[in-house]
Amino acid sequence: MKVYFKNLNGLRFIAAFSVIISHVEMVKMVFGEPHAWNTKPVKLLGHLGVILFFVLSGFLITYLLLAEKKVSGGISVKEFYIRRVLRIWPLYFFLVLMALFLFPQISFLDIPGDDVGDGNWLKYFLYLIILPNIAVKMFSAVPYIGQTWSIGVEEQFYLIWPWLVKKSKHILSILISVIVVYLVILFGLEMLAKSKPELIGWKIAAEVWHVSSIDCMAIGGIFAWLHFHQKEQILRNIRNDFMEIFSVLAAMGMIVMGIRFPVLHHEIYAVLFGVIILNLATRDKSIIRLEHPVPDYLGKISYGVYMYHVLCIVIAFKVLKGYTGEVNSWLLYALSIGLTVLVSGASYEWLEHPFIRMKARFTKIISGDSARK
Repeated sequence: MKVYFKNLNGLRFIAAFSVIISHVEMVKMVFGEPHAWNTKPVKLLGHLGVILFFVLSGFLITYLLLAEKKVSGGISVKEFYIRRVLRIWPLYFFLVLMALFLFPQISFLDIPGDDVGDGNWLKYFLYLIILPNIAVKMFSAVPYIGQTWSIGVEEQFYLIWPWLVKKSKHILSILISVIVVYLVILFGLEMLAKSKPELIGWKIAAEVWHVSSIDCMAIGGIFAWLHFHQKEQILRNIRNDFMEIFSVLAAMGMIVMGIRFPVLHHEIYAVLFGVIILNLATRDKSIIRLEHPVPDYLGKISYGVYMYHVLCIVIAFKVLKGYTGEVNSWLLYALSIGLTVLVSGASYEWLEHPFIRMKARFTKIISGDSARK
C-alpha cells in the first residue's frame, strides 16, 4: 500500500524556516546587535513552527499506523521503532556528539554567555539518551543543539503512540483522552509550581510537561482519523475552500499580531494547523499548492534544516562581522539560509539518505517520496 500526502513537504519547509527567522533574531540579540527577538511575532513564529511540526507528525504517524493496522491486521511496533531510529538517530547523534565534544574546541564557534565545558556530565548524559527536552529545562542549553528539545519530545511520543494505536479499538476516544489527561496534568503541575515556588522540581516538571505537547500531536491524530475513516459529515465542514483560506489567514494574522492565548494557547493554534494540513494534504484541488520543486526539496531536507540552522546562522554572523565589521540583516538572512540549505542538502545525501533507504525493509506501507514513484 502506498500513502502520499501532497504539500506536506511544503508545510515542513514553512515550519523549518519559521524557526530560522526566529533564531536569526535570537543570534543577533546574543551577539549584542539590534534585533527583533523580543517582539511577540518573532518569538511566536519560531515556537509555532515547532507546534506545526508536532501536528504534522501526529497526523502522518497516526494515519500510517491506522493504514498498517488495516492492511496487515496489526502493527509491528518493532519495525516502527526501527524506522524511526533510522530516520532520527544518525543526524541527531552526529550533531550532538559534535556539539558536546568537537565544537567547544573551535574558538570560532564560541558564543557569548555559553559554556558547554562546564563539566556537568548529567546534562551531557541527558542529550546522549535523547532527553534534551529535560536537559534544557534542568540546565542551560548546549550551544548549537538547544533546538533538539523537540526531537526528544518526538521520540517520547514515538515510544507510546504505536502501542496506543495497536491496542485500541476506539482510537478517537484514546486521542481525546490523551488531550484531556495532558491538560489535567499540566494544570495540576502548574498549580503545584505556583503554590510551592521554593520547590524547583515542580517548576521543572511543569515546564518539561508543557513543552511535551503530546496533545498537539493527538490533535494531528484526530484529523488523521477523520480522513482515514472518511467521516464526511464532519469533513465537509472543515475541508473546503472557505475553511482552507480562513485557517491560513487566521493563523498568519494571529502570528503577525503576536496573539498568545492565556489558556489553550498551543491547542488553538494546533487545531488551526490541523485544518490547514487536512485541506492542503487531502483535497484534490486545494487552493494553496506547495507541490513545487523548491519548497518540496526544502521540505525533504527540513530535518537537517532544523538541526543545523543555529550553527549556520552563527557561522554566517561571524563571517559577515569579520569581513565587513558590521552585520547587515538582509545579508545575514541570505547567508544563513543559503548555508543552512547547503549543509542540510549535503547531510541528507551523505548522512541521512543511506539510512532512509534502509527503512523500506521494515515497512508494509510505502509513504513519502517513495510513494510518488
